[in-house]
Amino acid sequence: VGCPGRSLLLGIPSPMSSFETPTRKRKTCDEMRESLRKMGRKVSGTKAELEERLDKVLNTNDRGWLKKCKAKAGEWHYLASGAHRDVYKGVYLKGPRKDQPCVKKVFKTGSVYENTFFQEDIKAIAEVAKIIQAFNITASAKKVYINEPEVWEDVVPDAFGKKVKWLCEPFIKGTYRKFNSNTAFADESYHTMQALSHFSFHHSGGRRVVCDLQGGYYEDFYVLTDPVVCSTEKAFGATDLGTAGIQNFFAHHRCNHLCKPHWSKPAVVAKHFQPVPGTSFLPRAAPTAAAANPMQDPTVALFEQFMAMWMRR
Repeated sequence: VGCPGRSLLLGIPSPMSSFETPTRKRKTCDEMRESLRKMGRKVSGTKAELEERLDKVLNTNDRGWLKKCKAKAGEWHYLASGAHRDVYKGVYLKGPRKDQPCVKKVFKTGSVYENTFFQEDIKAIAEVAKIIQAFNITASAKKVYINEPEVWEDVVPDAFGKKVKWLCEPFIKGTYRKFNSNTAFADESYHTMQALSHFSFHHSGGRRVVCDLQGGYYEDFYVLTDPVVCSTEKAFGATDLGTAGIQNFFAHHRCNHLCKPHWSKPAVVAKHFQPVPGTSFLPRAAPTAAAANPMQDPTVALFEQFMAMWMRR
């Protein structure tokens, strides 16, 4: 990722300069290779192999990487910070992506030693990937890919004798953009992104809305990172705003030409949250006053409570 996305306002394009260009049919091997090259993927092979590679939704670290990195100062360079993670930029040391840039995501709250801390991230990505796969097949829109983070660890133990774990994924080149948020902020110039969020509700039978979409926008595809899933059962962590988040999305959503007339919408819509570009959090305990007030920006109060709860764990 270019940056982590949590509550960041970086790289948001002006409405007048970045309207989504029409989808162009990929016809030649050279065009497919160029798209693969931009994603840092293998560019050799037959036309069928290139097409198969481009159909894979997950933009992975690729098998064969050394999933460890020396804890040596200077190998990672600070890039940006989100609400609860710092992001550092580095390069892959070996494997298919050797010498290509990647990012390391580290919790601000301190060192993490167990894979369980990352389960919600991995779970959300897996859910979003399934929805994107269906969207790419059924929608007449630009192709969408999503970065797949993996849990890596330092080779050298820290002062406590433990090896710190963190998330690693490919770096998103170019301008980092925020397309929408989990409180229904939306840059309407990116039609594919708003249609994807709408499609996710229809495809999931009204149980999911994929949102907080951010990442890279290129001539004929998107690469996303750190998405949020709002679900009826609140199964995807503190950024999952639940049924209120789903209703809120559709209270603000404006269908564009990529939204199909038969795509379903919730029977009840309501403006529960003020749309803000940053990512908003809900605590896992009882709702706060900020969450109860449908027009109050929840970002600051909810994030502070979430971080206080996290520090007590």
